[in-house]
Amino acid sequence: MLDSEFKDKDVVIMGLGYVGLTFGAYLAELGFKVHGVEIRDLVLSALESRKSFFWEPGLDELLVRNIENGNFSFSRAIPKVESNRVFIITVGTPIDKQKKAILDSIINVSDQVSHAMTDGDMVILRSTVKLNTTTSIVTPILKKSGKDFDLAFCPERTLEGAALKELGSLPQIVGAGSQQSRVRATNFFQQITSSVVNVSNIETAEMIKLVDNMQRDVFFAVSNEVAHLCNTQQIKASEVISAGKLGYKRTNLANPGPVGGPCLEKDSYLLAESIGETPATARIALAARFTNESVMSEAAGFISDWIKRHSNETKIKISILGMAFKGIPETNDMRGTPAIALIDSLISYFPDSEIYCWDPVITVNELKSFGYKSTFDLQECIDSSSAIILVNNHPELSALDLNSISASAKKPMLIYDFWGRSDHNFVFEGFGRYFSWGNHFISDRSKEITN
Repeated sequence: MLDSEFKDKDVVIMGLGYVGLTFGAYLAELGFKVHGVEIRDLVLSALESRKSFFWEPGLDELLVRNIENGNFSFSRAIPKVESNRVFIITVGTPIDKQKKAILDSIINVSDQVSHAMTDGDMVILRSTVKLNTTTSIVTPILKKSGKDFDLAFCPERTLEGAALKELGSLPQIVGAGSQQSRVRATNFFQQITSSVVNVSNIETAEMIKLVDNMQRDVFFAVSNEVAHLCNTQQIKASEVISAGKLGYKRTNLANPGPVGGPCLEKDSYLLAESIGETPATARIALAARFTNESVMSEAAGFISDWIKRHSNETKIKISILGMAFKGIPETNDMRGTPAIALIDSLISYFPDSEIYCWDPVITVNELKSFGYKSTFDLQECIDSSSAIILVNNHPELSALDLNSISASAKKPMLIYDFWGRSDHNFVFEGFGRYFSWGNHFISDRSKEITN
């Protein structure tokens, strides 16, 4: 718990999205006095009901306890006080259609902080930003206030679905522009986590965050490259990867599959933009991003070819199962979900199709708010489908009885699994046929369904 003599107890979180709300609730539980600033009605309405607007294990319990005990409060604007505070900026840096950073939120929030802070406050950026954002954009805005302040960049590094477990154990990177700011930010995070890593400057800390996510994107892209190549051969990508690394430490590939989320979909582009005016280029980062983005369009092409070979219907039904960007740890976050790219590709092949969506965590009303058809009953969602597509790796999807689903089908039906949870090109009872990402090869044409 928080040291009773610690001075930087009053914290203002600017932006109560995933990063800001989990961090704010965690700080409040430690004993900090946290005030969250947020302008979105959805977020404020949920907090007024003592709950989060997204799913994160244990978060609602922290919010209930700390809102009621006064450690966590929230409003649309920064309260005016005379005492010193720590401002933590957690608003996101999205990218536009040209894959360039949109800095509006960072600029607006920095301006709000500059007007509200007093001499001696500390400002910490926790958002993922392109290089030099803190120094070149945030610092000049804060300096216009004429006030003295400490400034540091201390990136968030948690995994969605495990944030509250990780905040107290992950090493916290601290980059600052002065020794005073570095010491103060270090002391702040030593109250929160067991390990603080100081780096030379702010830009190094910004780079670490971008490289962390770029590395993960590259890690997954290698496996998806394997799957892409195996799709053309009578080879199972899942077997190549699992057998190849068995007892062999120098090979450690992930399972191939969709890659997305609010960070991985954009951070390689932020990194590439950051160094775009130098002689260097982010070659591997961009190649990996292209590889991972191509997964859904390549799979959609295969799915569409299969349906067209086996169906004469002009209006087909396709069921998409697992709409969140990942299933383990489970989340209801659809930001950057590859499922949307898959749906867009399928619609380009079948403009008149009926596409139904279902997710173990996301409610029907939430899915419908995105413009998708959905039902509470999974069976109703998949009935009469020409294709059932398992997109994310949620355990409930792994537990589905695919053989029974196939046996109940009254027409040719493709069961396509991005995570390869069954045997290669498995032939189910009835009209169902199973394929997975990395296993497109039809080894026995006699097993094809004829109309």
